[in-house]
Amino acid sequence: MNTLEELVYYCREPEPIGALLLTGEWGCGKTYLIEHGLREALKGEAVVLRISLFGISTLEGIHEAVKQAWLDIYCKNKGVDKIAGKAQRIKEIATKLDFLPELIKGLASTNLTSFIEIEEKIDDKAVILVFDDLERCCMDNVDVLGAINDYCENQKFRTIIVANQDKIQNKQKNTQIDAEIEFDEQQKSINTNSAKKQAIIKLNVPPKEAQGEISYTEIKEKIIQRTVKYVPDYSDIVHMVVEKMKYQESECGVDGYKAFIKRYESGLLELFAPDRDQYIDNNSRTEMDNLKSLFESEKTIDKKYTLQSHNRPHNIRSLKCAIRDFYRVYLILCDNDLENIDRWFFSFVSYVISCKADIAKEDYYGTILSDEEVRMLYPAFQNRYMLNAVKKWILHGVWDKRAINHEIMIIKKREKAKTSDEIVRMNRIMDIDEEVVNEGLPIVLDMAYDGTLTLDEYVQFIMNSFWARTYNFPLPVLVDWNKVQVGINNCINTLIDTQPEGQQLHSMIGKEDREHFTEDEWSTYRIIEEFQNGNLLMFSKNRKQYIGGMKADALLSFQTCQNKRYN
Repeated sequence: MNTLEELVYYCREPEPIGALLLTGEWGCGKTYLIEHGLREALKGEAVVLRISLFGISTLEGIHEAVKQAWLDIYCKNKGVDKIAGKAQRIKEIATKLDFLPELIKGLASTNLTSFIEIEEKIDDKAVILVFDDLERCCMDNVDVLGAINDYCENQKFRTIIVANQDKIQNKQKNTQIDAEIEFDEQQKSINTNSAKKQAIIKLNVPPKEAQGEISYTEIKEKIIQRTVKYVPDYSDIVHMVVEKMKYQESECGVDGYKAFIKRYESGLLELFAPDRDQYIDNNSRTEMDNLKSLFESEKTIDKKYTLQSHNRPHNIRSLKCAIRDFYRVYLILCDNDLENIDRWFFSFVSYVISCKADIAKEDYYGTILSDEEVRMLYPAFQNRYMLNAVKKWILHGVWDKRAINHEIMIIKKREKAKTSDEIVRMNRIMDIDEEVVNEGLPIVLDMAYDGTLTLDEYVQFIMNSFWARTYNFPLPVLVDWNKVQVGINNCINTLIDTQPEGQQLHSMIGKEDREHFTEDEWSTYRIIEEFQNGNLLMFSKNRKQYIGGMKADALLSFQTCQNKRYN
């Protein structure tokens, strides 16, 4: 039996002995299965009432939610609109509730649930109570299950409990332990001629059987007749997400964003189901085999990968968010004519799902450690297909289109880099072959001394010095940081003299990372930072504009430049 068949089988049993527990990880589609699959399967023979326990903090709140759900369905079957409407319609509604005494009908107020007792059937259809989000209830799990047991055992409702059992902890109530402190006066000290007192603490610990209440495991054994683990059909789920999602219309690409997503539906399936072969038909196997090579290209067969792959999040909401959000990145990638957009897409989806599961995050070392964990979970994730500015957007909600475009410009330059010095200037040192570093770094160092690197390349040079030290990568030459600082000043003077258009610096190092750098590295970077923060290039342009304008029209030049800064 699949999961839905298990639920239907339970609902059709003559008289269940206890409740059925449907368990599965967050976001895997348990609620959707109840709202759509189970309701459709039992249509015409049973009424499914789903009660969310999310945020409920009292037993009265649970009973109120059950009555409200029952009453909503009852009123709907009687042809009455939502009962939470305006007060002037309350009496009209109350007159149609044939189970209420006439006196109660006359006194009915907006809270009709205070006057009703729910029944096992509505119009000869069995009522199925589904309590969702058990682990998100604000009450103790034992108390909640005790309340649910009343409906199941005493009132004979068929009851389904939906929960992520892995998130449920056995919660014990605090046990009060009394303590007494006694002081025992000792003999006087010879040196101080004063008496010492010794404190004695006595704890009155209750017997073990009197401590706390019964555990979740114990009450579960009493209440739960059967536990069913939800095993989703990932093939159907991914297909449903792709087909039913609303997409923005776009002329970008050959046939639009929706067609792009549909083309790589099988890749999305791989993110959710490593063993997706069982879902593939023979007609599409050739294409699937080609795609699978992408996902297996960086897999390791060690025990760590095997354990990690079983912990992949399968949150459908996260998948939907990833597909929706990638649209903005997709447009920029298309505008810049980047290739392998599918690989950018798979890396993005992997990172979003990991971020929402608190796997991808930024710590003391940035995202280096969590990136490796993401890669172990999702082999399709590759840092070369993930922009730092996009990571910042995912992690911190900061969208910077200019930074994204700059990174893409750098990527294009890297792809065009042919000589060893071009490769060293444009890439992180740990991403370059040792032979290329040994050949290209001396050339780059001479350029750094001469001031012929760009400011971004100087920042990259400083970062590579840090990375080399971090990864114990021996540099083929020693760096004279005094000469590098002279080179940076020469570069800045050239910029002031030539005054090129556009932003001259895009790469920055955060002050919070100061401790990772040596004094020489940081003092070198500070020259670049002070130039950027001091707006020296802008002031120089303003001075040049003012002086040039004074020669042509002094009054107009003064009016144009009077609000600008020059130093």
